[in-house]
Amino acid sequence: MRVLVVGGTGFLGGAIADALVGAGHQVAVLVRGTTKRSLPDGVEAIAADRYGDLSVLKQHKFDWVFDTCAFSPDAVRSLLEPLGDQLQRYVFISSISAYGTFAKSRLNEHDPVPNATENDLTISRSLSHAERSSATSYGASYGALKRACELAAEEVLGERATSLRVGLLVGAGDYTDRLTWWVRRIDQATSQNRAVPAPAPSSRQVQMIDVRDVADFALTCAEAKRGGIWNVTSSPFQLVDLLKDIISEADSPARLHWVEEEHIIDAGIQPWTDLPVMMPSLPDYAHFMNVDTSQAEAAGLTCRPLSETLSPLLAWDRTRRDTALKCGLTEEQEAALLQQHVAS
Repeated sequence: MRVLVVGGTGFLGGAIADALVGAGHQVAVLVRGTTKRSLPDGVEAIAADRYGDLSVLKQHKFDWVFDTCAFSPDAVRSLLEPLGDQLQRYVFISSISAYGTFAKSRLNEHDPVPNATENDLTISRSLSHAERSSATSYGASYGALKRACELAAEEVLGERATSLRVGLLVGAGDYTDRLTWWVRRIDQATSQNRAVPAPAPSSRQVQMIDVRDVADFALTCAEAKRGGIWNVTSSPFQLVDLLKDIISEADSPARLHWVEEEHIIDAGIQPWTDLPVMMPSLPDYAHFMNVDTSQAEAAGLTCRPLSETLSPLLAWDRTRRDTALKCGLTEEQEAALLQQHVAS
């Protein structure tokens, strides 16, 4: 197949391009020229900004398109218009954030999802081109706008549209650093400084998925002509198991010190950003890491063992220890949590 990957030099887009090349497809990527990631041999680069002039796409014919970086419905429509009617499959990377609230356990693809409001759309239109390319620019409107993107794709393409509601993406090259922070912090523990604070309870549920597993399932959907909505992440597992696996993979002397959430909040530490992978115990986030993935699993989604994600992630991060991470505890915050643990 002749395939276009939009965002093909990014974290997930790069993994999708790799999977497509490995499967023998003819691949092109839409690039703005701002990313230094090298492309696999034989991959064509088409220079254009999705928020600018896309008429160059009319010179090409594609069977499939994988879109990893649309955050507003107009971005979907403006991409699909020059691609023409010959498109057989459009795979859109959505997000589980589209559900909006997670008060219900095991949210599935048939549960109601809020659409974008006029205010959400106004926010997206007010952003500069550079800002529109970053997921964080959309703030609280991000999830609703992803839903609006899904609906735009369905309106244009019907059953030829596939939307993957992806959970927390992890792996070597992850630009968010959420799992990377835990890997680095545990790897840097020493026999003289073994204590690593972690958010109690140790049984708190987490869900995450290797970027390569998402890429493989995206390709499966295109090959099998599967349209509609799909939750794409791992089955839930316990935070303690994740952290113990990191300790094992890094051969680290780290010793976990579980700190109650009330102490974390009292210390002014923000879940998810200051303390990655931890969601606050609020009704709207109660089941953020407990969505139902049974539909995708029945259709072929498989998640590799965690060790196969942690090993390359650890090796990659060991080559970049001079790079500051985008999230995680400061030394002062960590000291405050460890003091609370001793005091309690």
